[in-house]
Amino acid sequence: MHNKDEPRDWGDMRLFLAIVDHGSLVAAAEHLDLTQPTLGRRLTALQKRLGVKLFLRDGRRMALTDSGRAILDSARRMQREMHAIQRAVDVSSTGLTGTVTISATEGIGTEWLAPALVEFNEQYPDIHLNLLIESRAVDLVQREADIALRLNEPKQPDLIAKRLTGMAFTLYASHRYLDRHPPINSEEDLSGHTFVSLAWPGHASGVMIGQPHPLDTQVRIALSSNSPTAQVSAVRAGFGIGALSCRWAAMYDDLIPVIPGHVFAKTDLWLVTHEELRHSARIRAVFDYLSERVQQSRAQFRPPKKT
Repeated sequence: MHNKDEPRDWGDMRLFLAIVDHGSLVAAAEHLDLTQPTLGRRLTALQKRLGVKLFLRDGRRMALTDSGRAILDSARRMQREMHAIQRAVDVSSTGLTGTVTISATEGIGTEWLAPALVEFNEQYPDIHLNLLIESRAVDLVQREADIALRLNEPKQPDLIAKRLTGMAFTLYASHRYLDRHPPINSEEDLSGHTFVSLAWPGHASGVMIGQPHPLDTQVRIALSSNSPTAQVSAVRAGFGIGALSCRWAAMYDDLIPVIPGHVFAKTDLWLVTHEELRHSARIRAVFDYLSERVQQSRAQFRPPKKT
């Protein structure tokens, strides 16, 4: 029999932590795949069982009360234990069936990864693939995803990562833009040109997101967006020059390398999973398949050669 002052089960704490992590009932309900009224009723019932208020409304935001903060650490410990149990179940799973969630950035996930997974689906029809497109690095330890394709090497000790390939970025423009502006033969010729950039929260808007460059003060940023897809579309439309992934740009004949053979920036592509999940049959199958497909496509990640 449960004490009236204790949560009923893990579902109570999962609900509580979803509101803490997502900040509002709307966002938490979406994360939990519930309706907002359902989540509100369950929160009310939880608070009634505990006999305390866990949150106060601040507009649409949900702020923790002192009672809420008092149980937060215990809720996190319960979350870690539940994830450990789930990982143990996954590790013991030898069947090629079930769901595998893959996290990837917009460009890699939408334009390359989704089509690349067709053959995997044909080979393993009983494995359901859930593709999670996020600009942030999802928390694999907290089971937000099973596998992630990342542009930076992870630092958490509980994760294992495999470097798949180097990724080059160079400058591209459309014929429409290049026909209307002075010729460009080197980076020195870029001063005064118009650029299209990415602008994510927490990053300054510049020619290349996350990598300050002297050109940032020498060019005009005509358009910035938090969407790589929008950036590519704007460059193709003739809005300006963009620092784009060579892999992505190679998919469009109307994107012209401004300085062929020139590498404007580069990073590495990593395949990441939790060390225990690497031994789950279905997750291992996805991990190995993605590694092989990237190796087969390595030429796409390199800058176009000079003609």
